[in-house]
Amino acid sequence: MKAPSGRGKGRREQSMDDRTADKILSLSRDLKADAAEVFLRSSTSTTIEVKDQKVDAFERARDIGVGLRVLVNGRTGFSYTTDLTEPSLRELARSAVSGARNTEPDPFAIIPARPSSPYQTVNIFDPSIVALSEQEQIGRVMAMEREAYAADPRVRRIRKASAGFSRAETLIANSHGASISYRGTVASASIEVVAEEKGESQAGWEYDVKRYYGKLDIEETGRKAARKALDLLGACRIDSVKAPVVLEASVAEEVLSIIASGFSAENVQKKKSLFSGRLGSEVVSPLITIYDDGLLEGGLGSAPSDDELVPARKKTVIDRGVLALFLHNARTANQDRTESTGNGVRGGFKGVPGVGVTNLYIAPGPVSPEELIASTPRGLLVTEIMGAHTANPISGDFSVGATGFWIEQGKKAYPVREITIAGNILDLMKNVDAVCSDLRFSGRIGSPTLRIKELSIGGK
Repeated sequence: MKAPSGRGKGRREQSMDDRTADKILSLSRDLKADAAEVFLRSSTSTTIEVKDQKVDAFERARDIGVGLRVLVNGRTGFSYTTDLTEPSLRELARSAVSGARNTEPDPFAIIPARPSSPYQTVNIFDPSIVALSEQEQIGRVMAMEREAYAADPRVRRIRKASAGFSRAETLIANSHGASISYRGTVASASIEVVAEEKGESQAGWEYDVKRYYGKLDIEETGRKAARKALDLLGACRIDSVKAPVVLEASVAEEVLSIIASGFSAENVQKKKSLFSGRLGSEVVSPLITIYDDGLLEGGLGSAPSDDELVPARKKTVIDRGVLALFLHNARTANQDRTESTGNGVRGGFKGVPGVGVTNLYIAPGPVSPEELIASTPRGLLVTEIMGAHTANPISGDFSVGATGFWIEQGKKAYPVREITIAGNILDLMKNVDAVCSDLRFSGRIGSPTLRIKELSIGGK
């Protein structure tokens, strides 16, 4: 439920601080809420698109608001507002408490108690991103475009070159005396390049995102996208076959994202998880260990706490193939009579916490991708898949389009296109026989390159 937003001078001058949170909690107590939780967030972002060395789009946005969750006699109420003036905060509290009184009781609803252990410091803020001038931001995107064109004369078009720079401040407090505030920054770059030769065109896309500006190599992003497009020139179709399949790290990330929802205790409780009833069982290859680490240095999902003030920590979700735990927020933990794992995650101040990952990743192995390919006499290297969203997250069945390279005698022999790979995602993960050292993240989910012992490949 949204409380009315105010207008005028007060709205323009609003800011977030401890006093705002304290005021909202006090108003909630006055209205007889049994417990209350305040989630404040302010963010500023800049997005730039360049086309042929000219600015094609420049957008700057600022968002600020507060969400209030309350418990009244076992009932949950929620409201939010983008106006932090006192009249609006009063309406926010009234709206949340009124909403609670008009909902059905939830025996598992809970606002977590103040934690007994302290919050750990995590470095996710880079002042150099905040200090960037518009000219430098634009200049870096133009440099990325130039690098892509300079890679080869066959690079003829760039469909889109863009970058984003953002910072956010978060403050969470509840009526049990718990509170935290922290700042974070993000810088990202993406580009899609088209290479042409003898009437054929191939596209290459690359993306990178980092918490720290110095770790975002925008120019290399342009070069990588160009190489991807160039490498696919001359791609051909192959016959259908069963063979070993090497999943490049970016593709393995997408595979992990398909099964990630299965780790959610909320989905398990709703019978919507492919891991239901399998806790303690071997579910994937013993070469696979998966962590969810809310304190990962520079992680996009890192913070001192989750979004309901449970301290962040590192958890082993799969331990050498065995499913070790499910991810919980406070409510799902209460239902299962266990503790929250610190995975209460929300999309912003406009919603209540669900269950989500922080930084979920497959632990890297000992070999490089080059060594892995050299040890593969014959098979398929997959560099891109299309249609991962169509995979069934409950059954695990999938069939996706793919492009990549055919491997012969430990080398990339030639590029291939218009192929499909199909099967069951858990069968695929059980058949992983090699894990590489090149762990990468493109968001909250990360993976190194993986090799699957055998997979069905659909061709001509």
